[in-house]
Amino acid sequence: MMSRKEVTMSECCTVPSKSVPPTCPMNSHVTKPVGYQTVEHLVTPEVKAVLLPQHYYFCDAPDCDVVYVSASGDHLITKHQLTVRVTVKETEYPIPLCYCFGYDRQAVHTDIQLTDIHELIMQRVRAGACRCEQTNPSGRCCLSSVAKAIQQAHAMKEQGLL
Repeated sequence: MMSRKEVTMSECCTVPSKSVPPTCPMNSHVTKPVGYQTVEHLVTPEVKAVLLPQHYYFCDAPDCDVVYVSASGDHLITKHQLTVRVTVKETEYPIPLCYCFGYDRQAVHTDIQLTDIHELIMQRVRAGACRCEQTNPSGRCCLSSVAKAIQQAHAMKEQGLL
């Protein structure tokens, strides 16, 4: 058995799925399983008051306001019904990347020469401080989003855009 310090990105914050995920009724995009705990922690108090305990799925289509779809497809939760901004659905700053430790896309752009945000996050994950299941709307680890943002920032810097 792996210790918390040996966790890999592919194993961090995974949500087991026992059923075929529904498609988003707004765009037919295949959704991904997300833990009920994630949904419960991130919805507004008004939505939480009427939230039924059921399986939910995350719609990661950037052009769709729907964030969560219930297993039956009859309950949709939009980004406006959450207490946080959703990385893949935002185009204007601040665009969150790491919900547990508060890093956003602007921090990556600003700090690409000063710090290694990816390594700082990895250190905290190894220390057991990761709470992606509760804080990240996808219910998954942010490391791939952070790595992609760092790669994009380096490319922008090479082009003189940063």
